[in-house]
Amino acid sequence: MASLGDPIETASGAWSFGGETPVGFDDHARCSIPWYEACHELVVDLAEHLVPAGGRCVEVGCSTGALTARLASRLEPRRAEVVGLDAEPGMIELARERCAGLGCVRFETARLEETELARADLIVSFYTLQFVAPHRRSLAVQRIREALEPAGTLILFEKVLSASARNQEIATSIHHDWKRRQGLSDQEVAGKERSLRGVLEPQSSAENAAMLRRAGFCEPVPIFRWLNWEGVTARAGADRA
Repeated sequence: MASLGDPIETASGAWSFGGETPVGFDDHARCSIPWYEACHELVVDLAEHLVPAGGRCVEVGCSTGALTARLASRLEPRRAEVVGLDAEPGMIELARERCAGLGCVRFETARLEETELARADLIVSFYTLQFVAPHRRSLAVQRIREALEPAGTLILFEKVLSASARNQEIATSIHHDWKRRQGLSDQEVAGKERSLRGVLEPQSSAENAAMLRRAGFCEPVPIFRWLNWEGVTARAGADRA
C-alpha cells in the first residue's frame, strides 16, 4: 500500500497522484526532496526578477499550491497573475483553499502535455516533467516554449541520472540516508522506491539540456545541484516563431 504522498495505482493499472495522496503531499515532499523549502525560496527570488509588472507566471504541476502561494504573495504587488496547473482535481482543490486570500491566482485542472498553456513571462516546473512519460516529454517541453513570451524563461527542477552506474548507486544511497534523517523509516524509504517504479523516469542532465535545445531554448544555466537533484533556467530562444 502506498504511503501518503506516494503515487497510487488505480484499478486499471494506471498511476495517479489522486486518492489520499494530496492530503499528505506537502509533508511527504519535505521529507523526500532535498532543500525543498530553500529551492522554493530560490524560485520565488528568481521570479521577482523575471516577471514584469502586469506579467504572468505559470506553475505546471503545482500540486497543493505551496510554491504557487509563495509566488503569488511575492508577485501580487506588481499586479502579475500566477496560474497553477495540475492534472489531479484533489491537488487543485487544496491549492485553491491555500490561495483563497490571494486575488492574483487562478488554477486549472489539466495535463501539461495535453493543454495549451496561457502566455507567460515565466513558467516553473518543479520536479514535474520527470513524471511525464518519456515519449510525451518533448511535446510537453515544446508546449512550454510556445507559451513563453519572447525571451521568457523556464525554471526547471528535475531529478537526474548520474553519468555512471557507480555514481548513481552512491547518490541513491546518500539520498536514502538523508530521508531517514528526516524521520522516514526503512520501510517507508523502500516503499517509496517501489511506488515510483515505472512512474518516475528521470533523464541525465545532458539529455534534459538536449531536449530543451531541440524545443528552441537557449543553453540551460545551472542554479542548483545536490547529487541527482538539479535546477536550471532556460530562456526561450530569439528565433521563436
